Amino acid sequence: LGNSERNLWKMDPAGIFELIEVVGTGTYGQVYKGRHVKTGQLAAVKVMEVTEEEEDEIKLEINMLKTHSHHRNIATYYGAFVKKSPAGQDDQLWLVMEYCGAGSVTDLLKKTKGSCLKEDWISYICREVLRGLLHLHSHHVIHRDIKGQNVLLTENAEIKLVDFGVSAQLDRTIGRRNTFIGTPYWMAPEVIACDENPDSTYDYRSDVWSLGITALEMAEGVPPLCDMHPMRALFLIPRNPPPKLKSKKWSKKFQMFVDSCLVKNYQHRPSTETLLRHSFIKDLPNERQVRITLKDHLDRTRKRRPEKEETEYEYSGSEDEEDGMNEDEGEPSSIVNLPGESMLRREFLRLQQETHTQTHLLQQTHNQDNYKRQLLADRQKRIQQQQEERRRLEDVTECMSAGVSSRNQPTSRSESCVIYVSEHERVSQSRASSQQLHDGHRQTDRDRQRDRQTDRLTERQRQTETDRETDRQTDRQNDGRVHRCLHMNGRCEPCVRQPHRKGSVVNVNPTNIRPQSDAPEIRKYKKKFNTEVLCASLWGVNLLVGTESGLWLLDRSGQGKVYSLISRRRFQQMDVLEGLNVLITISGKKNKLRLYYLSWLRNKILRNDPEVEKKQGWSSVGELEGCVSYKVVRYEKIKFLVIALRSAVEVYAWAPKPYHKFMAFKSFSSLPQKPLSVDLTVENGQRLKVIYGSHFGFHAIDVDSGTPFDLYLPSHIQGVIRPHAIIILPSSSGMELLVCYEDEGVYIDTYGRITKETVLQWGEMPASVAYLQSNQVMGWGEKAIELRSATTGSLEGVFMHKKAQKLKFLCERNDKVFFASVQSGGCSQIYFMTLGQNSLFSW
Repeated sequence: LGNSERNLWKMDPAGIFELIEVVGTGTYGQVYKGRHVKTGQLAAVKVMEVTEEEEDEIKLEINMLKTHSHHRNIATYYGAFVKKSPAGQDDQLWLVMEYCGAGSVTDLLKKTKGSCLKEDWISYICREVLRGLLHLHSHHVIHRDIKGQNVLLTENAEIKLVDFGVSAQLDRTIGRRNTFIGTPYWMAPEVIACDENPDSTYDYRSDVWSLGITALEMAEGVPPLCDMHPMRALFLIPRNPPPKLKSKKWSKKFQMFVDSCLVKNYQHRPSTETLLRHSFIKDLPNERQVRITLKDHLDRTRKRRPEKEETEYEYSGSEDEEDGMNEDEGEPSSIVNLPGESMLRREFLRLQQETHTQTHLLQQTHNQDNYKRQLLADRQKRIQQQQEERRRLEDVTECMSAGVSSRNQPTSRSESCVIYVSEHERVSQSRASSQQLHDGHRQTDRDRQRDRQTDRLTERQRQTETDRETDRQTDRQNDGRVHRCLHMNGRCEPCVRQPHRKGSVVNVNPTNIRPQSDAPEIRKYKKKFNTEVLCASLWGVNLLVGTESGLWLLDRSGQGKVYSLISRRRFQQMDVLEGLNVLITISGKKNKLRLYYLSWLRNKILRNDPEVEKKQGWSSVGELEGCVSYKVVRYEKIKFLVIALRSAVEVYAWAPKPYHKFMAFKSFSSLPQKPLSVDLTVENGQRLKVIYGSHFGFHAIDVDSGTPFDLYLPSHIQGVIRPHAIIILPSSSGMELLVCYEDEGVYIDTYGRITKETVLQWGEMPASVAYLQSNQVMGWGEKAIELRSATTGSLEGVFMHKKAQKLKFLCERNDKVFFASVQSGGCSQIYFMTLGQNSLFSW
């Protein structure tokens, strides 16, 4: 900076300029409409926090503005001021520039009918932009962020280029750059290539490509690929053919101009000077009349401005909570070369790179008839063994009930009994389930075992009489029913009390607090829902509940209140993503994928922010309808959303600040089977595969090639099947799956090969199956809830019901599992199971 500029830098703008309103966001800060206090002259004031890391970039921008803003198509630079902040806070730098009162080209598109401009307006704007670029290029400067948002209009319809935050002065001898900064949808292929290949370079003609994309934006309202995730767009731009005008209404001159700008090889792309001689530019008819009509349009739209404009909810999520990335700064459609962004781009690039490893579609070559007969025989053996095991457990339960009754201890309040399975039993079950099954236990063996267990139970009863009486008194005082759990490790043992663990006891209208026991227990909430509960998700300690007719919040903090948040809308599936400040749902009559902002939902309860109430608290993911199910999958810093539709699968990915939404990543339509459940795996951190279940079995889609193929078809089961769960086993590098269907589950890899001879066999047909964080699988049947190892399929616990009932899994976290019952008339109640401190891992 020169001496005079340094003196200006030290001046405090307070009393010189006043800020009126925010009019936009730049690369490093917000832009305000300001006023010079003495003269009343309007100015644009960009306010930036001055940090040591940004000091060089900011001084570069100031130097650019001071040197090159003396041109009719560049916003004039007036000066820079520093506003001192209290100790410990960054100072504010105020950059004062010419005020362009009509806004940007992007703003103009939003206010124009059809979101497209007239062709002669586009020609005029492109000519003025080319003149501004010629000025910069002749001084060896590349703008590198040309887009509609950085092309401003004055009230007299003059065109000005702004935002040199990513400009760079060219080395006079080399004349090229190899840094990656800019806006993805407008970015030239050679600029993107610089990030993928350090040896790549580009020159000032990258601005010409961006101008071509801006011309498409003015003609069609949005740039190409704008509905795609920005990282997906960065991948596709160098690989796709150059975009073209979609409509045939445009003149041949305009189409040829766009084609000239969008030549992929920048060395064959014309310069700004050459394009100024293009017929679309130089043959502009009656420039004065064009400016008059454009100014009239600006005047009309400005008069309508006071009307209600944006009603969308302002995003307030925090990626920092999950990603540890500071993304607070950023322009509303720019990607700058921040370390976190660079890492994120490389992760996306690696997952999208087409590999030459061929996907082998493995098919079993067994003799089909003999193979089916063998599968059916093995299945029948497993079912018989599980039935025998279930009968033995039912006998034990009857034995316990009889023993308790003989001591005059009523059991009417207890609706389930938990049976623990010993390590010896677990090993024997694992062997049996590997299709080397022995004959079932003989009746005499069961009788002798029952007698021994009855004797042991009677001996233990005297020692636990006092504890049981205390439990009964506590249970009577609690509004929610408590289902007591009995240990069994080869013999019946009393429930051992453990010290209270913080956060493990949930109070639902309690009159006293009972210490947490190490034994699992099932508790029922008092609230009865008049319609069926379809889904739920934990939001902090509270539970969001989706039913056939609305969304509710169940307060689990001790009050036990239930709040109605949204009525007359069906909620089929939901998940709270607290780090992103959203609730993702499949909801509504058309089964749309909709995001609700948690801050907006919170305000519906607290009613403490009137401004939030006026705004729309939700947004849709694309235009998706007919959603069947979805799965949120996180890999490294990338959050994928894979969605099953009626006959297609869509993959979206979360675009962080400044986008704040899920954006399209890949689409697979017209699948041979209709997907019912879906998941996404990353094989060895390199290759993406979609896994989905249908009425015929389980299938996969290689994301690179888009090729669907069958993973596992249970041909030994006649008719359609019901897929319950797709479980990507931990510590398998995303390569091994447990797929559960009907009353069994098999272990396969992502190429369809059987990885274990073990077959997980449920004791009865489960209505719902869920994978728990403890690497266990839980199945909800009408007679019992079974808990099995996800690794071996062996039984680790059974929760027996007193009477048959239909139960459905809702959600789980840590040692708590939530599920719902469906009663006569469609009513539902919610239960939660608190698994003991050690029981998850040592049953």
